[in-house]
Amino acid sequence: MMKRNRFYIIMAFILVAFFLICIANNELAYAAIKKGDTLGGLKKQRDALIAEQKKQNAQKARTKAEIEASKTKKLQAENELFQTKEDIQKLEENIAATNVQITSEKEKTNDLLRLYQQLQSENVYLSYITGASSMTDLIMRMDAINQFADYNERELNKLEMLQESNNSLNKELEKYQTKLDSQIKSYADSIVVLNDNLEELEEGEVTIAQEIASIKELIKYYESIPCRDDQDLIECVEIANNTGWLKPVTKGRITSGFGGRNRPTPTASSNHKGIDIGVSEGTPVYPTAAGQVAAIVRKSSCGGNMLYIWTNVNGKPYTYVYMHLKSIEVSVGEKVAVTDIVAYSGGRFYGYDRCTTGPHLHYGLSEGHHFGAPGDLALSKFNAYVIEPPGYPKVGGYFSGRS
Repeated sequence: MMKRNRFYIIMAFILVAFFLICIANNELAYAAIKKGDTLGGLKKQRDALIAEQKKQNAQKARTKAEIEASKTKKLQAENELFQTKEDIQKLEENIAATNVQITSEKEKTNDLLRLYQQLQSENVYLSYITGASSMTDLIMRMDAINQFADYNERELNKLEMLQESNNSLNKELEKYQTKLDSQIKSYADSIVVLNDNLEELEEGEVTIAQEIASIKELIKYYESIPCRDDQDLIECVEIANNTGWLKPVTKGRITSGFGGRNRPTPTASSNHKGIDIGVSEGTPVYPTAAGQVAAIVRKSSCGGNMLYIWTNVNGKPYTYVYMHLKSIEVSVGEKVAVTDIVAYSGGRFYGYDRCTTGPHLHYGLSEGHHFGAPGDLALSKFNAYVIEPPGYPKVGGYFSGRS
C-alpha cells in the first residue's frame, strides 16, 4: 500500500513538472506576441498604414507637380538662352561689320591727312591753285575738302559710338547668358533632387503597400481561425516545437556569408543579414524547421518574393526568411512540415529585384516571432534580432543533404 501511494506521488510530481515545462515552452514560443496584442490591434495598424500610404501618395503627387514645374522653367530658360545666343551672334556680326566700316573711314581720314600734307607743299598748293579756274573755284575746292573732312570725322564718331554701344550690349548679353546657364543648372539640379525624392517616395510606397498586403493576409488568417477582435493573438495560434535545424535545399554552395561582405550590387547591404546559397533557378525550397507561415512579401524592390516562417526550436521562438524566390507555394497562417515544398528558388528578376546578380536562395534567421503582432511588421524588427544560421560551411563551401 505504501509503495503504491509512493508511486502515485512520484507520477503526480512528473505530471506537474511536465505541465510546468509545457507552460514555460509555450511562453517562450510566443514571447514576440505579447499579452494584449489583439486582432483589433492588427486592424488598427492596417488602418494607420493605409492612412500613411494616402499621405505618401499625396506627397508623391506634389513632388511630381514640382518636377513638371521645374522642367517647364528649365525649358523656358533654355529657350531664352537659345535666343540670347542668337542675339549675341547677330551682335557679334554687327560689331565685325562696324569694325570694317570704322577701318574704311579711318583709311579715308588718313587719305585726307595725306592730302593736307601734300597741300602744305608749296608746289602742290600752287598747282592746286593754278588748277582752279577762278578764285571762287579755289574757295569751293578748299571748302569741299574741309566739308568732307568734317563729315568723315562725324561718321567716324558715330561708328565709334555704335561700336561702344554694341560692345556694352554684348557684355550685358554675355552676363545674361551666364545667368541663364546658372538658372538651367539650378533647375536641372532641382529636378535631380526631386526625382530622387520621388524615387524614395515610390519605394516607400511599395514597402508600405507590402506591409498593408501582409497585415491583410494576417487579419484574414486570424479571422479564419477564427479569432475575435478583442482576443489575444497568443490564444489563437499554436507553433510546433522542433529539436534541431535542417537545410532548406538538398545541396548547395555558400556564395555569400553572414555579416560584413563586399556589396554584390550597389543597392545591396554590406552587412549581410543571412547567407546566400547558390542553387539553380527553380530548386525546391523546404522549411528548415516545422512551423507556420508568418508573412509573405511579393516583388520587393530589394529581396523579390520573400517568405517568413515562425518556428520553435528547443523551446525557443524563431522567424526565418527566404528571399529571391521564383514562386511561393504556401499562404499566410498555413502550417508547414519539414518535408513540404514551400517555394522554388529564383534570383533572376528583371525590373523589380535590384539586390540580386544571379540565381540563389537567401536564408535569414532571427530570434523571436516577428510579423505576428501589432507594431511588429517592419523588417527592421526582424533585422534587430538576426543571427547567423548554424551548421553551414564557410563561403565557397558546399553541402549535400539537408541534415
